[in-house]
Amino acid sequence: MSFNHIVFQNILRDKWTYVSYFLSSMFSIIIFFLFSVIVFHPSLKSLDPDSTLGITLMLASMLVYLFSFIYITYSIMAFLRKKTKTLGIFMITGASMKQIRKLIFRENLFIGILAIMAAIVLGLVITPLFLMGAKVVLKAETFGMYLPLQAIGLTIGLFLILFIVISKVVTKFINKEASIQLLKSDTVIEKSIQPHYILLAVSSVMTVMLAYILKIDHAVVESLGVIYYFLFFASILCTIYFVITQGFRLFLIMFEKSPAYLRKTNMLLASNLNAKMKSHANMLFLITILLSGVFLCTSILFSSYYNVKKDSEENYPYSFQYIADPKVNADMVKKDLDYLETKLATVEANKYFIEFKSNEDQRLGYMALSDYNLLLQQDNDLRKDEFIAVAGSRGVLPITQNASDKYIKSFKLANINEQNLLSTGFQNSYFIVPDDIYQAIDYPVYKTYIYELDNWSAHTALANTITEDIPSLPGQRYFTSKIDLYNTEMFIKSVMFFIGSMLSLIFLSAAMSILYFYLQTTLMQEKNKYIGIRKLGLSKKELATIIAKELAILIFVPFTLAITLLLTTLIAMRAMVSTAFLQVSIASSCCFFVLFLISYFFIRKSYFKRLVN
Repeated sequence: MSFNHIVFQNILRDKWTYVSYFLSSMFSIIIFFLFSVIVFHPSLKSLDPDSTLGITLMLASMLVYLFSFIYITYSIMAFLRKKTKTLGIFMITGASMKQIRKLIFRENLFIGILAIMAAIVLGLVITPLFLMGAKVVLKAETFGMYLPLQAIGLTIGLFLILFIVISKVVTKFINKEASIQLLKSDTVIEKSIQPHYILLAVSSVMTVMLAYILKIDHAVVESLGVIYYFLFFASILCTIYFVITQGFRLFLIMFEKSPAYLRKTNMLLASNLNAKMKSHANMLFLITILLSGVFLCTSILFSSYYNVKKDSEENYPYSFQYIADPKVNADMVKKDLDYLETKLATVEANKYFIEFKSNEDQRLGYMALSDYNLLLQQDNDLRKDEFIAVAGSRGVLPITQNASDKYIKSFKLANINEQNLLSTGFQNSYFIVPDDIYQAIDYPVYKTYIYELDNWSAHTALANTITEDIPSLPGQRYFTSKIDLYNTEMFIKSVMFFIGSMLSLIFLSAAMSILYFYLQTTLMQEKNKYIGIRKLGLSKKELATIIAKELAILIFVPFTLAITLLLTTLIAMRAMVSTAFLQVSIASSCCFFVLFLISYFFIRKSYFKRLVN
């Protein structure tokens, strides 16, 4: 019998353990492969790698691979924990540690190669459907099927290296004494969770203080930079960990003192939870963190769609805005306006012609009250010594100090308009003055032509054509379009949504896979325990009740904690959170709850069947 034959037979004898490890690895590889198919798609070749979108795609690829590395490492470690007893048998029969490590290395490499091949084949099968979905999400005109040779090569190369490195490293953690001891005793007694109430209080206070600093003093946050965010993230993780571990410990203590402890099978349930208190608490912590990431990412990504239209209108208030520079040739302006009239002849559009004068040194604009009322469709009135201050940039308050102004230094401030009047950033602020005062101001005149379309978001193709033919030329013309901005922002949000969806899918599957591996590694021990208890008279129905309650704790407690974290975040950010964000958060939480409920019934049925079989 050759060594490779032993490897192969060892896999066949415990095929279900290897199948779970194979499937989890294959899923991670498929996600990375499909993501790579998008990254290397010919439609994105024109994308600037140094742009925000290009950098985001690159970082997301690295993040997907990094998470796959961590996830597969965890899967291998869980796999090794279940194989510890088998390894002890090999050691007792005379196998050296070198041979054991060689055996594990070949097994992992063999499973890894199979997982890579299966992921590539399955990925190629579902790629056409995946590209169709990506085309809808990314709103791409051409996003058809192609032969993803680069994606195939990158996936094979990176994951082959990953499996070789991980398989080599994890074999160093095989402990000969622990394997033999487990084989002899057949049970491992966990250490109980110790009370750490002081650490819980310290981490909670630190988290609250850092969150409060973030809310009231951004100067401190900016001065500390990355260090602050690292401390904040670490304090949140520590607080969550201590809340779960100490909360779990207190729950069991209070439960054992309550009258419900003696009812039906609750005593056995409490005994089982006490015996696995530490491992259960660690599992609850891991799943809570993963689900919190899923819920926050999903809520933020989905709600971002709701704000694109509003943000575009606030940045560029009009469908098309053409500002002629005072030094421009009048013939060029006439030619551009004739072009616009021709292109917009087939659509319903409101047209406005206004002008403003600019103190170009300070970038302060002066506008006549009549033009201001025309733009806003209002009937504002001003006295001869009053003015209105209007914002020049979105989110920046307008300048109201006029004591040093050449023309309106003695004027009184009548009103403030915090919404930018024209395209954001063109002027620092605008001063709205009576018409006769405006005529006396001696500054360069910027003639402005504005077109506002009905149902403007439906004219993206028209906007693309016009902005390509009439680009902004500093010193001649300044052309902006909220339609073009909306289209660009929607594409970026779509790509971000696509990236976040892939990451959320990985996190969600990782949470379920980690739970599955945890149950698998303790299956034989639990089976032997319940066989002994059943001999004392425990029925299958009573056993099913205990299993159902224990699995409900492992699945729904992390879900509840993650939802609580999401709601806490929303409450803390209520001033910055839109109604759409709240609606999306509630809707996505309900969808995830349904998925978890289905997963619960499936896992409960499968686990119970294997436990009593």
